[in-house]
Amino acid sequence: MTLRRRLLLALAGLALTLTVVGASVLVLQRQYLLGQIDDEVVALASGPRVVKGLTLAAGRDLPDLLSEVYVGRFTRAGALVAVVAPSSDPALVPDVSATELLATPVERPTVSGRSARVRVVTTDLANGTRVVVAKSTASAEAAVVRLARTLALGALAVAVVVGLVLWWVVRLGLRPIAAMTETADAIAAGSTTRRVAPGAPGTEAARLGAAINTMLDSTAAAQDRLRRFVADASHELRTPLTTLQGYSALHLTGGPRTADETDDAMRRIQGEATRMSRIVADLLSLTDLDSGGIAPTEQVDLPGLLRDVVSDVRAVQPGRRVELVASEGLVVTGDRDRILQAVTALTSNAVRHTPEEAAVTVRATRQGERWVRVEVSDTGPGIAAEHLPHLFERFYRVDRSRSRALGGTGLGLAIVAAIATAHGGRYGVQSAPGAGATFWLELPGGAGSGAPERNSNAPGRAPGASLG
Repeated sequence: MTLRRRLLLALAGLALTLTVVGASVLVLQRQYLLGQIDDEVVALASGPRVVKGLTLAAGRDLPDLLSEVYVGRFTRAGALVAVVAPSSDPALVPDVSATELLATPVERPTVSGRSARVRVVTTDLANGTRVVVAKSTASAEAAVVRLARTLALGALAVAVVVGLVLWWVVRLGLRPIAAMTETADAIAAGSTTRRVAPGAPGTEAARLGAAINTMLDSTAAAQDRLRRFVADASHELRTPLTTLQGYSALHLTGGPRTADETDDAMRRIQGEATRMSRIVADLLSLTDLDSGGIAPTEQVDLPGLLRDVVSDVRAVQPGRRVELVASEGLVVTGDRDRILQAVTALTSNAVRHTPEEAAVTVRATRQGERWVRVEVSDTGPGIAAEHLPHLFERFYRVDRSRSRALGGTGLGLAIVAAIATAHGGRYGVQSAPGAGATFWLELPGGAGSGAPERNSNAPGRAPGASLG
């Protein structure tokens, strides 16, 4: 059952409840008013005033005492004679016979007069005269009618207010939700470009619609990235696989004819297999990081880690100028191996994409009370602005052919971004053509005072981390 139908049923239930309650109030009020009339006529019939009034010759005092009550008596011939008539209805005569003895009040019609019905009781006097005391129910009926009108107007007002509230709920709540449901059904059927129409500003439906559209856009973007990722991964793996297939086909058709040709074929096979293995390892590393694959965090001595990385760079390219600027005592909280992997990827990226005469500077500084920033800067040719937003995407390359020729997988910076994200950190790049580039990541800082910066140009240890 839809929510709209449930609201309509609730409205019908409310109307039924109001009707039953109103009818009950009217019945109870009428019984109460008639009870008051009954009490009055019984009191008059059993009190001395009536007896006294009937014995008065002229009955001059009775109209003042009983101005709205009918008092009559039966003659010996059985005729009902009015002793006192109501001042507002002097022609009133109740329909009662002389043979009836009405000890308790009953409702009877009238023979004449403006009132249609009366509450009547009879009593016998000591001299045998039967007296009739009656009072019109017109005032009670009029009060009940007024109450019924009041209740009807109140119920109408409640119905109008509830109707307006339901209209408001349907317009601002149910209709947008119905539109969202229709859009969701269309998307499930394959119309992935459909989006939820914006709702009234400031409403929950508007926020829900915006959240759904954001989710759909994010899903579409993720699917697009996945398609590009699969295409790029397939493209990267296809080249070494083609080489391997080519050499295997060459072997099947007779193979290399000389030892030098065989050595060259084996070297090429080994190189392509190594490259393919590196791509697979990087993909597995990214998958592991995406699923939160970092070791339990520890306090990592950042200057010591950076000295090891700088020593590796100097060992690989002794002719390049590599500087380390770091405050002693800087400590970060995280997985040491992953942090080492990220910094190594940044330095490898700087070395691979700049000429050997370009200087590389590795810098570590404290950023406020919480963050420690690691920067890897170079004095190379720089990067055009249109490439900067995409550098940390998987398999993105500024120059595909040049990067592939240098042996890169296009995943290094993506791994840096994944490591920073897994640590709750941040990453980025600043660059301009001709002004070099600075890649950075920020990690949560641990304990440590951070001594003054020290510029290190001394050779470090032997290579211990891959720069490929």
